[in-house]
Amino acid sequence: MDSFFDYLSSSLLGDRIAPDHLKLAVSILSTYPSAILFTHLKSSNIRHAFSIAYTSFILLYVLKMYDGFTHTLIVSMSSYLLLRSRQVTSTLAWVNFTLVMFSMSVCHIGRQWKGLEGDTKLDYSGAMMILTIKLSSFGFNVMDGTNVTEKTERTKHMEEMKIAQYPTLLEYFGWVFYFGGFLTGPTCYYMDYFRFIELRTVDHPGKGYAAWKRLLKSLAFMGLLLYLAPTFNYFEALKPAWKQRSFWYKMGFIQLSGFLTRGKYYCIWYLSEGACILSGFGYHAERKEWNLLTNVNELDVEFAQSYKQLTENWNIGANHWLRNYVYLRFKKSSTMLGTTWKTYIISAMWHGFQPGFYLFFLILSSMQLLARQARRTLRPLCFTAKEQQPITYRKTIYDFFSWFLSLGFLNMMVPCFDLLYISRILVVWREVYYCHLIIAALAIAVFFTVLKPRCQAIQKRRVLNAQVEQLSVGRAADSTKLKNQ
Repeated sequence: MDSFFDYLSSSLLGDRIAPDHLKLAVSILSTYPSAILFTHLKSSNIRHAFSIAYTSFILLYVLKMYDGFTHTLIVSMSSYLLLRSRQVTSTLAWVNFTLVMFSMSVCHIGRQWKGLEGDTKLDYSGAMMILTIKLSSFGFNVMDGTNVTEKTERTKHMEEMKIAQYPTLLEYFGWVFYFGGFLTGPTCYYMDYFRFIELRTVDHPGKGYAAWKRLLKSLAFMGLLLYLAPTFNYFEALKPAWKQRSFWYKMGFIQLSGFLTRGKYYCIWYLSEGACILSGFGYHAERKEWNLLTNVNELDVEFAQSYKQLTENWNIGANHWLRNYVYLRFKKSSTMLGTTWKTYIISAMWHGFQPGFYLFFLILSSMQLLARQARRTLRPLCFTAKEQQPITYRKTIYDFFSWFLSLGFLNMMVPCFDLLYISRILVVWREVYYCHLIIAALAIAVFFTVLKPRCQAIQKRRVLNAQVEQLSVGRAADSTKLKNQ
């Protein structure tokens, strides 16, 4: 099997795509015919068994991830037995969370110990990241469903995902090994899977269109990556020849490489989501759309005008998990700032232990706080003080620069994710004179010392003038009314 993918990569594709990438793509593409077969299975137990058998076959025979298969079984069974209690307390849910995160950490440390970097060499860390979201959320959902005495402010999500009846082993492992999203996502919560398998009574319209649309999007990104990614990637920037290029070429190179790095995720996420939809999983009953398992909205990411909009539309499954099972669970015992930092630390740990991840989240979280302050200060000036209607030219300029600066700075930070180590990252940044960090530092200084106080003063005057004008109009109306009387 390995020799087949090596031949396909070298002879037919000219080494433009790594054999391990081919393995992964073929493994996910094979879920499409499997999804069609899955829809014809009537028994719930057979569906669970099908997912277990199919995913085990891919892991053991095609990908040969024997250690990944064993690791998955051990941590899944440990979590299942730990939570099999009549009343799961908050402490037990956090013990389960810690156990699962420790398991994820073991996987990441093992990957580093083997010298694996980036995504050129396939291993089971991606599948373990998906499993971590599943199992850690499972503990809290069991707690929400079984522990009626736990004093927790329940959100709508908690109510929808609470597990009142503990699953059987077949149901549980059918969810853990669900073939549509096991390797790369999209992730799914147990109750969403349960409702899909056990309560499926209607075939929602638009399934075929939604599935094939995702597949075509994935293939489009795949073609783009095959053509451009071998030339435009951050590892090329480490070569001596790149240093001879002009400053503006390097800036353009970094921006395009950032987009292509995201393109790899667009490709794989749309590919796997399409298979899930084809199997019948992914319909959102409230929105009446096939987007329950959507993990990315590429247009909202590429044209985001704020980091908030960007993060809400990128790796949506992981962000929902961080919000509902990290941020909100920490919130009752920490300050807002403390909860935010804890959430970023968990997010960085979930990605791995290479310093690039921590540098990325440290700088980007700081920039997100700055962007939030800037938005609150500058955006009101783009609207009329009285009617709050947009002032067209101001709003257009604000929207453009918000998008340009947000995405431009993000692309300058993407080398942290690809190159992983500080020394390599600095090689790229040094060639563009650390311009993004210098601009960010100057922006912070100017914003807090000059721009913010002045804009706030202007806004106060605008609001005051609007109130005076409104009061004058009111008095004039009263005067007219008295004269008429």
